[in-house]
Amino acid sequence: MIIDSHLHLFFSAEQAWRPQAEKLLRDMERAGIGQTCLMPNPQFDGCIYPSREALLFQAETLAAAAAAYPGRFLPLLFVCPMQPHAFTLELIERYVTNGPLVGIKFHISLPADDERYEPIYDYLERHDIPLLFHSWYKTTMRATFESSPAQIAAMAARHPKLRVLMAHLTGAKLRGIADIKPYPNVLLDTSGSQPEEGYLQRAIEELGAERVLYGSDYPIRSFATQLARIDSADLTPGQRELVLYRNARQFFRKGAIG
Repeated sequence: MIIDSHLHLFFSAEQAWRPQAEKLLRDMERAGIGQTCLMPNPQFDGCIYPSREALLFQAETLAAAAAAYPGRFLPLLFVCPMQPHAFTLELIERYVTNGPLVGIKFHISLPADDERYEPIYDYLERHDIPLLFHSWYKTTMRATFESSPAQIAAMAARHPKLRVLMAHLTGAKLRGIADIKPYPNVLLDTSGSQPEEGYLQRAIEELGAERVLYGSDYPIRSFATQLARIDSADLTPGQRELVLYRNARQFFRKGAIG
């Protein structure tokens, strides 16, 4: 059993979601993946600050994909903190708290420790809704509001009950692993660039296998190369099960294969 905890479906008003989902399911079958997280394109329609209409369209599309293929997808609602909080919290309540989506995704709208997230974090914490947050350490080509692991850690320190999946092991590297180590409510997915030897092993040693989840970043990366990252590490059978599916099942909970 494998659950992929970091995956995108590249749909838009001009690009129908169903052919993308059908190709995804074929690729999942070949790779032996039973269930996946499901997120839209990080730069939906070429914009990191989607309109209300675009956010609603994304939510409806993800809900339709989940309904069309029961048990295969764990859809995450993309939320933009630059929208009014009343709209954002209503969107979360409609599609996650009382709807078919299972969690929240933040990308590069604002750094993770920005105070404008606080009403959203408070809501997620109260309702025990999981959050996946993009993060990366970069020396070049860093987006203005791209979060670093240190900023994820600062946010987690203020919200110890908020369940956070920090994206991109290869983007975090050793410094990012050290940043989040004191905060057990922050987990780490294995996606990000192509596999590099040693990082997964170090994450397991520093954080424990219970805090690491397999993620591919498909279709930006392939299932095969990202699964090779897991296969190349010196993991016990129990650690391998935790990374490949048990941790994801516990993190996402709602809709995860039992």
